[in-house]
Amino acid sequence: MSSLIGPMPDGWQEIPLAELCQVVAGPSNSMIRSVDTDGVPIEVVAPKHLLHGRIAGGSTVLVTPEASARLNRYRLVPGDLICVRTGDLGKQALAGPEHEGWVAGTACFRLHPDPTVDSRYLLNYLRHPAVRDWIARHASTATVPTLTLSTLRTLPVLVPPPAVQATIGDIMSALEDKVALHREIVEVTQQLRDSLLPLLLTDR
Repeated sequence: MSSLIGPMPDGWQEIPLAELCQVVAGPSNSMIRSVDTDGVPIEVVAPKHLLHGRIAGGSTVLVTPEASARLNRYRLVPGDLICVRTGDLGKQALAGPEHEGWVAGTACFRLHPDPTVDSRYLLNYLRHPAVRDWIARHASTATVPTLTLSTLRTLPVLVPPPAVQATIGDIMSALEDKVALHREIVEVTQQLRDSLLPLLLTDR
């Protein structure tokens, strides 16, 4: 039997995303409108904060205490995934312990996987070229690429047994850590190059 990403091994299933996760679209702009004084700080994750499968910071916004209370269903817990719903639809990231209580932004989806689903496996599944292609084909491109909540919920997800999910998650996470380390080395080396050049040109 075939799945979205190819032949489906025995014992694996293909299940709509809505049956594996709680999928929530980010709050409206009015719910996270900033106030000047007496506000409660919240950390909001926008598409620009999703880099290489990780959440790279957020934007601190002051909202009223009433607005903060209404944002509970959008708050992240470790293991949640954030996906872009407007703009660069190919960006996703995994929330860690340091992101607990942060809020998914207006242009994002919050995915809260069931306990039977390995978050790291699901993150990498969403990054598969065939899945990215499915998302692109099902998005509205009238002005800005946009994926609706109802459409994302129908995304077919290939679900291996839990042990296989964990193994895939371990392997891909280890590789991503190596990629991140090399990326950091490149950035530091580039900074060294840029600092060294003026010194060399002035013969110091």
